Formats: sequence, C-alpha cells, structure tokens
Amino acid sequence: MSRIQSVEALEGVVGSRPLGSMLKSLDALDSHCVQLLGCASFAVLGYIDVDGQARATAAGGVLGFASVVDATHLLLELPEPVPLNPTVGCGLLFFIPGLGETLRVNGRATLQGRTLTFTVEEAFVHCAKALIRSGLWKPPAELAPAAGATGSWAGDPEVRAWLTRTPFVLLMSWDAQGNADVSPKGDPAGFLRLDGTRVAVPDRPGNRRTDTFHNVLEQPRAALLALIPGEARVLEVSGTASLSSEPALLTSMTVEGKVPKLALLLEARSARILASPAILDAGLWDMSRHVPKERLPKMSDVFIDHVRRSPQRGAAAAALRVLASKRMMSWAIDVDYKKNLY
Repeated sequence: MSRIQSVEALEGVVGSRPLGSMLKSLDALDSHCVQLLGCASFAVLGYIDVDGQARATAAGGVLGFASVVDATHLLLELPEPVPLNPTVGCGLLFFIPGLGETLRVNGRATLQGRTLTFTVEEAFVHCAKALIRSGLWKPPAELAPAAGATGSWAGDPEVRAWLTRTPFVLLMSWDAQGNADVSPKGDPAGFLRLDGTRVAVPDRPGNRRTDTFHNVLEQPRAALLALIPGEARVLEVSGTASLSSEPALLTSMTVEGKVPKLALLLEARSARILASPAILDAGLWDMSRHVPKERLPKMSDVFIDHVRRSPQRGAAAAALRVLASKRMMSWAIDVDYKKNLY
C-alpha cells in the first residue's frame, strides 16, 4: 500500500497549504466567533486521556451553552467527567444548528467535575462542504447499511453497521507538541472503507489546511467520532493513523467521477457505541431548532474579517489583505460550494 510518510510526499499529492486558508486563523475569539458561539448548541471535544490515548466526546445544550469568559477563555459543561490529560492540547468543533460552517477552537483545557475551562490558542471558521456532502441538517432518514462497497470489519458487528451508515465523522489529531485539531469529514452514507480493524476516510475538497494530515505525520495517535442523523448515540474509535495514496483504495471511493487524492487510515485500538446526552440536550436533530439566518453573521464577512485580523505577517499576507473583498468572497463561496464539493 502507498503510504505517505513525509511532508514533501504529502504536498506532492495534495499541494501546499494555501496562504488564504491559513490567514483565516486567529489567536483569540473575535466578535464573529462570539456571535457564532452564542448560536452553537453542540460541540465535539478531542482530548488525550490519562492513559495517553486519543479520545472524543460531545457536549451540548441550549444555544450559547458554551460561555465566553473573555477572548481567550471558554467554560462549558460536559455531560459527565472524562479522563482528560491537561498537559496535552484539546480541540473543539462547534455546530450551529442548520449552518454548514463550523467553528474550530484549539487550545488547552482543565476539568473540574464536569466543568471544562478552555484556553483558546487558535480559532477559525471551517467551510461548509463536509456538512453539505453529508446532508447532516436534512430531515433524518432511515439509512440502510451500504454492505457491498464498504468492506469487512473484524470487530463488533454493531460497530461495522454504524460505520456503514454514518454520513459524517470527526477526526481528532495532535502534532508533536501536543497541539490538537478536530476536523469534519462528510459524504453520503457508505463513504468509509473497512478492512479488519482499520477505517479508511477519504479526503475531499475543504479548506485545504490539511492539519490532520500534517499532525499524523508528526505522531500517529488519533480518534474518530461518527454521527448518524436521528441517532442519540455516537461511535468513538481510538487508535493510530497513517496516510495512503493506494490507487485501488482511492478508486473505490470515487464520487461523481472524482477520485480522492488521499485517504486517512485509522487502525482501531478500541471502538465503542455510546449514548450521547449531549445530542439530546442540544436537540441536535430537531429542525425547528435551526438558527434563523438573521441571527447569524454573513460568512463572507466572517472570512474576510478574519483574514484582515489574522496575526500572520509577511509581504504575501499583507498583499492578500489589501486584495480581500467581501463582495468577491461572497461570490467565491457560492461558486465553491456548488461546483467544488468533490
């Protein structure tokens, strides 16, 4: 199997990180982030446990369940205590019901009982493509397992059935310094490939930051959380990850004639289906709880303002800020979401 084992090999396959995407990253919460947090009802937390394993859990509640203390601190209640190791970074991905874009917040955390105190080191808005492809906010429908194309699973049959039915997963990864990231991946159900205790996740067009892939090259521990619309449970898979460009695997993941350039392989150390009080607390699948558009910021304004506020310096960054236009960004987002999902 064709394994990717260096940054040079990775960028030879998927390209280098675009400056425009990297400029959307902030080192603190701005007014747009605060507004989005006020409309968020659900979040997924990636953390390392006291045994050194990659883990994932969820939190949720009414809109604005995560309290903004100041520009670099958040407070939120977890449904139950988790064995969080506070010496390693954590990642949060916040969901705004009905909105395709998500808010990624990375940093460090401590836990007292169920109360998570989160110190923000990075915040940025992730594009909507994963949620659009997965149909996450559409009315829940009965999803039949895609048995033929998905492959075999050596573990619990219920876990296999879940992996064949999910249209949306989140990948938790860490770099060598312990900085975390949570990345959304979505497609129609049946998009994962299974082999023994290995889950293969295709890479699709997104914001092209490739944080997960760079992290995996630095150290392999990773976790996956799989959601199924309408379900009040989640599947958590923890293990070690690698990257593959094996042609037969990638060809099997073709959608609309588009073959992914890369797949992440997660070798499962553990896999468990768990009840998720956070989904119930958030009313995640209740379409009546979708946030009205008038309560949300215009995403083209968010992206442009974040580019202008980014702490990144240099002549290229300065030039891009000068050229940044909210009108052009709005047009570009519309075209990108319609034409570049695959």
